[in-house]
Amino acid sequence: MKSEAEVKEFFANELHCELLPLEIYRKRKVKKIRIYLYVALILAIPLVFGIIQQLGVFIGFVIFGILLTLGYAYETLGKMQDELQEKFKSTALPRLLEFMFHQFNYLPNQRIARSTLVESQLISDEITVVEGEDYMRFKLGETGIMFCETIVFRRNKSDGPIFHGVFLAASFNKHFKSVTIILPKSKVSFLSKIIKYKIFDTFKIIKLEDTEFNKEFTVYSTDQVESRYILSTSFMNRLLAYKQKVKRKISVSFVHDKMFCTIPNYINLFEPALFESFYDFSFIQKSYDALKQYTDIVEDLNLNLRIWNKD
Repeated sequence: MKSEAEVKEFFANELHCELLPLEIYRKRKVKKIRIYLYVALILAIPLVFGIIQQLGVFIGFVIFGILLTLGYAYETLGKMQDELQEKFKSTALPRLLEFMFHQFNYLPNQRIARSTLVESQLISDEITVVEGEDYMRFKLGETGIMFCETIVFRRNKSDGPIFHGVFLAASFNKHFKSVTIILPKSKVSFLSKIIKYKIFDTFKIIKLEDTEFNKEFTVYSTDQVESRYILSTSFMNRLLAYKQKVKRKISVSFVHDKMFCTIPNYINLFEPALFESFYDFSFIQKSYDALKQYTDIVEDLNLNLRIWNKD
């Protein structure tokens, strides 16, 4: 993983070239939007000061003009957002990924498959709609990892999502046949409404020796021995530290020699800032911070440690 200092140097020396056309386009569109808004403001002045009688029959034309210019501003903003998003995700962001990682695959419009969500047993198998973007897959040492911004709906979208955030999956460094699920303590009652009901019917609650871990999480498993084998003292400490690092109520499961993790997050990641300069490093730093946070799980949980034979 590249350091922030290395990314800053890369940004200054190379990424600027990729961002120059985007910044020129952004400035041009922002100027156009401002002109529309100024025109709408000027047209609105008579209305603001109550000069209605003097306008007479022209009041209708004034209101129409305001709505028209605001409509043009909104349309320009939408086109600007779509264009900058497409260009950023097809040029600058892949260059950043290429600099930071040796092996990666990035599909900006791809989402997580419903079957993978169901396999994790962290999301109800009754889900009907899955939306998502920014599917990323990496090989970090011996560990394969992927994550994607994901929105999951159980029934109608009008009911709101049952999950909105980052869904992450990684190969695990221990072999196991059971299923172990770790839920945030404060979310168990809520999650019981959206996670497979069989978790609460057939899985056993596992009480572990780590009191701090038990305060934060509730552990369910089909095999108490294997769950303790997976959740070693060092691993529980690392998972607690990662939870504090991301500052989210994460949920984790271990299924089919894989680790799955849901990290709630309502911020739309890896998006261009429409009204901030592309030449400000803080713009790229937002993407760098997100990439580092989610790929750091490999190092933070020591997933590359391969002292157990999985054959």
